[in-house]
Amino acid sequence: MRSRTLREGSLGLFIILGLSLFAIAGLWLRGFQAGRKSYRFVAEFDHVAGIQAGATVRYRGVTVGRVTSIAPGPNGVDMEIEIASSDLLLPSGVKIEVNQGGFIGETAIDLLPVAIPIRDPGQIAKPLDNRCDPSIIICDGDRLQGQLGVSFDQLTRASLQFTRAFSDPAFLNELQTLLKNTSGATAEISALAKEVATLTELFQGEVAPLSAAALTTATSADRAVNNINGTVDRVNQLVDNVNQLVESNRGNVVATLDSVNQLGQELSLSAAALRPLLLEADTTLSTVNASLTQFERSTALSNIDTLVANAIILSENAALTSANLRDLSASLNDPDTLLQLQLTLDSARTTFENVEKITSDLDDLTGDPDFRENLRRTVNGLSSLVSATQQLDQYAQIIRTLPPTPDGSVARDLDLPAPALAPLP
Repeated sequence: MRSRTLREGSLGLFIILGLSLFAIAGLWLRGFQAGRKSYRFVAEFDHVAGIQAGATVRYRGVTVGRVTSIAPGPNGVDMEIEIASSDLLLPSGVKIEVNQGGFIGETAIDLLPVAIPIRDPGQIAKPLDNRCDPSIIICDGDRLQGQLGVSFDQLTRASLQFTRAFSDPAFLNELQTLLKNTSGATAEISALAKEVATLTELFQGEVAPLSAAALTTATSADRAVNNINGTVDRVNQLVDNVNQLVESNRGNVVATLDSVNQLGQELSLSAAALRPLLLEADTTLSTVNASLTQFERSTALSNIDTLVANAIILSENAALTSANLRDLSASLNDPDTLLQLQLTLDSARTTFENVEKITSDLDDLTGDPDFRENLRRTVNGLSSLVSATQQLDQYAQIIRTLPPTPDGSVARDLDLPAPALAPLP
């Protein structure tokens, strides 16, 4: 009894586990994510180099998402790209390329950043936010233009064009002409090198007289330096004489400073005379300030007029809103609308009753002891049949390994036990 219960429980657990794995695999293949925090946008391409849904999306060399769907059209291909994290902010000017690489030619999407970085990323609304600015970052649902990057198709076409150009007779003739011209230029360069060597020998012969002249010039320069040193000594003597002259005329300098002091006192008296004029200027400024105050009051009156105009516009908007609410209430009181709502509720009630009937039928079927007993017998019978099949397969392999009899047939008088099927309990 215990083994029977154990087998039935194990069978039920295996069935539940299989169904769970099947459901999880289906959700995974459909790209289901609990608590979706990703965002998507569409990129338009002229050519996608054979990319398929599920391909990798890379940003700065890091995988950040995948391709969810590809829809070809008459003017291009629309590719929906999903970014796994909504916290990743992509600049609106990012370059989208389809590139192929690797030994197997894997195709992926590369998002190449722009040179201008995003300023204050923490202050910018996220891609899933309603306040997202498409002019700064890529938002959920945007449409962008993509382009084809590196691909093996382009490499093949370029190689084919190069092969055709290289096999062109005209190109080969031009190449041969170029080689001949290069050979001639090489010969001319060799001759030029010989001439340069000859010129160098002549130059070395002329350098010796120039060296002697340079030595003579250096001697003359030394003499000029000695003359300059004598001149400097004379200038120093002249400076000493000037200092002595200043010492002797110090009294005249003091008298000049006294005259400057008297001039400063006279300027002070002139400033005292100007003070009444400054007071009159202050009075004039006070009058100007009063005039400015009156002008500001007139500006406040104009602001009040503007406020009244805004209040009139606000009242007109309120009247429009009340009219819209009146139309909405009239549509809800329409008998046709009420009839459609009642029909919808009746259909929902009928659907729930059918679901309850199906649930009760399933409970009756799985709760029947005879049904469970027949299911258990069927499983045990299939297990015995599999065991007997394996044993017959072993017997067949043994018979194939036996040597044949003199008459060319295989000996069949073997004492092999017959496979026994386990009786159904």
